[in-house]
Parts: sequence; structure tokens; C-alpha cells
Amino acid sequence: MLRVGLIGLGYIGGVHARSIVANSRMTLSAVYARSSSSRKSFAAQYGARCAERLEDLIAAPDVDAVIIASSTDSHSDIAIQVARTGKPMYCEKPIALNLERARKAVETLKTFNVPIMVGFNRRYAPSHAAVHREVQAGRVGKLHLLQMTSRGPQSPPPLEYLKKSGGFFRGKGVHFFDLARFIAEDEVVEVSAMGAALAHPFIGELGDYDTSVAILRMGGGTLCQIDNARTAAYGYDERIEAFGPGGMVESCRVPQVGFRRTQGTSLVNESFPQNNFERVGESFARAMDAFASWILDGTGRVPTMDDALAAQTIAEAATLSAVQHRVVSITELSTSR
Repeated sequence: MLRVGLIGLGYIGGVHARSIVANSRMTLSAVYARSSSSRKSFAAQYGARCAERLEDLIAAPDVDAVIIASSTDSHSDIAIQVARTGKPMYCEKPIALNLERARKAVETLKTFNVPIMVGFNRRYAPSHAAVHREVQAGRVGKLHLLQMTSRGPQSPPPLEYLKKSGGFFRGKGVHFFDLARFIAEDEVVEVSAMGAALAHPFIGELGDYDTSVAILRMGGGTLCQIDNARTAAYGYDERIEAFGPGGMVESCRVPQVGFRRTQGTSLVNESFPQNNFERVGESFARAMDAFASWILDGTGRVPTMDDALAAQTIAEAATLSAVQHRVVSITELSTSR
């Protein structure tokens, strides 16, 4: 049994708590958030101990592993604190708000040699994982094109989240930069991106985007196009298509239920998922189960800090490309230290 301590009790903390208590190989031992009332109510809801201080959770003898689901700006500092105890951890992405800080954090974390899994949960969405398997099995031949879409949900995230997210490409886009590397099993060498605030002017006032297109060139020649929007009137839309000379495989749009009806001469489908949890919610539980297997059994392949750093470097290149209106080579960022 893996006894887990959870840091950060917001939306994603709640998602992880539900995955942990539903997993027969894990137990939620302790929880911590800065807000005393939040941690007390959360602890009561999930039957966990309420840690009064961050240090109390990290060092607790009844905590074997730590889940870091706090705000983005705290990820690297907390991860280093946990690493000093030698305890394994599951850390949400991105590592830090800027690339240089992320690099320094990864360098420091590697000196402790502790297992760290990064929260790229979309690798564990069954249909996305199937695309990866089919591509790697050679079903489409040499991969020529990857097309990815992420749009929605209907409302943008809260302003406070946006202020601390690190920006559109670092916060939302990074999942799909990781998926591009994961599906192609190749590294990105060039990035071209455009961004705009078309749906929410207040996001533009923050210097951020709510809509973007990014084009990635992989080292083996594969081209990847990602369109991304914070808001879609019809709900949440996420899909992937992999194309090559042998054919195409696709992680499709998913309606809320597999149902349709006719009305007169029209064919009516059910609506799309209204948030990303409805579309890829199962992936969170699968990711947490993969973490348990990795720690308890030493089995499986999980996204690591190196994967997180690679995806964040792509996000940095996309941000630079959108600002400077040019193609950015990954080597520019790899050598600018």
C-alpha cells in the first residue's frame, strides 16, 4: 500500500484525491493547503489527516510518496523540499514559470536521485494512448503528420489562475507538446506559433492568449500542427490524428454519450463534453495507478522531469515565436544558458 500526502487542494488536488481513494493500492494519508479551512474540510471529506504545516506533511512517517498539485509558481520549490527527504513524488506540470528556473530545478532534483513522475495525464487517456501504440507499431508507416486540437471548455479559467499559469503555451499548450514527443517518440527541432486574444479581451490585457496555432518540426521530419483555444461555445473538444503513407489513426471527438436521433430530415447528435475532465477524466486515475505501479513494483514507463523540461522548452519556443513572429529553433534555447 502506497501512503500518499497531497499538497494543493484546488481543482486538480480534488481530482487526484478521488483517484487515490478509489485505488486499492493507495491511501490518502495527509493533505495540506495554505488555507486552514480548506485543508480541514478537504481532510474531513476524504478521511485524511490534516497537516498544519507543509513540512509536517513532507516529513511525516505515514507518508511514503507526495503528490504536488499546488500552484505552478510553487512546484519546483516544493519538489526540492520533498526530494531532500528521499521520498518519491508525482508533480504537476510545468516545473516552473520560466525555463531557466525549470532547468536549475531539474539539475538540483537529479542530485537527489529520487523517482519523480510528472503529471502529463493525457498520455494515459485510452484513445490517445492507442494512437501512440498504433504509430509505434508501424500501422501508419513513417509518421508524416500529427494534427491535434484542444478547444474549450465554454468558460475561461479564473483570473487568479491565469496570472500564475505561466501563459497559454506553458500552461495549456504544454500537454500537447508532450503528446507530440510521446506519440512520435522524437524530439522537436523547430517551432512556429501564433497567438491571439480573440474570445476574452481581459486575457489580452494580461499579455496572454486564448487562441493559438503551433507548428512543430520533429527531428525525423514529422510535422505537427496544434490548434488550441481556451473557450469553445459547444463544450470541450480534444482530438488527435496521426497520418502516414500506411494510413491514419485517430483519437476522435467524443460525445457525452454515444447516442443520436433523427428529427425530420436532420440527424441530431448528443453534445460534446463540457470540460476536459469529461473528455479525459479517466486518464487522471490511470496516471495515478501508473505512479503506484512505478513506485511499488518498479514497472512501467512514466513521464519524467526530463520530459517536462523538453515540453517546457517547446512551450518557451512557441511563446518566443508568437512574440517575435518567426520560426524558433530549439537549439537557440538549449544553448542560451
